[in-house]
Amino acid sequence: MTPELVRVERRGPVATVTMDNPETMNAMDTNMGPQLAGALEALNLEDEVRVVVLTGGGGNFTGGGNLKNAGRYLEENPGQGAGTVFGGYIQFVVRVVQAMTGMPHPVISAVEGAASGAGLAWMLASDLVVCAEDARIVPAFVAVGLVPAAGATLHLPRLAGLARSSEILMLGKNLPPQKALEMGLVERLTPPSQALATAQELAQELAAGPQAALAATKRLIGGATRGELTPQLEDERRAVMAAADEAEFAQRVKRFLAKA
Repeated sequence: MTPELVRVERRGPVATVTMDNPETMNAMDTNMGPQLAGALEALNLEDEVRVVVLTGGGGNFTGGGNLKNAGRYLEENPGQGAGTVFGGYIQFVVRVVQAMTGMPHPVISAVEGAASGAGLAWMLASDLVVCAEDARIVPAFVAVGLVPAAGATLHLPRLAGLARSSEILMLGKNLPPQKALEMGLVERLTPPSQALATAQELAQELAAGPQAALAATKRLIGGATRGELTPQLEDERRAVMAAADEAEFAQRVKRFLAKA
């Protein structure tokens, strides 16, 4: 039986969703995925909830896709590629993005520690982001031979522009939180370990506002900036699965896991 990897806590009109699998740095896989997507989709239907905070337990937001599982699969199935593994992951990554952007409630990401791969994509899909000043934002897709997904190739260029987005996504280097703030990817920086508390304070402030007006504002902003999100998510999904089947991905994952 799969353990409980996602916690949902309610404080009045604010629901906090916590990814809670510290052993994998809250990595996205077919264990975490359905629980996280299901929790967010359920909150979408709760009228008493006005704001959702997404965060990670154990000192990290998320380490992205579960590369250890992918590496194990490649060892056990030489020459087959890991497209099916990442196909399993990405269906839930996409559902998370769709739930975040589709729900009427504002979504705030509270980021501590590592925010890698899907973690960056979920930050970009959030309405607001509160980030600890020592967080490690890592657009690690290309570094392991994968392709940016979960809306990253749509959201980031619209926030940061073409040149900066190309640099961030193609080089895959750590993005300092201060730079993310200056680029508009993050709204507030906090001292270490204070991101969640600050995000919950912000959530309570939002929850005190007019619910219908906030929902309409989110819908209109989304319509203006995310009109092509659904086809982009599908294009990204296909590209990720194809990249995961390449021999270079297997080589890069092996080197990455050897260093971990």
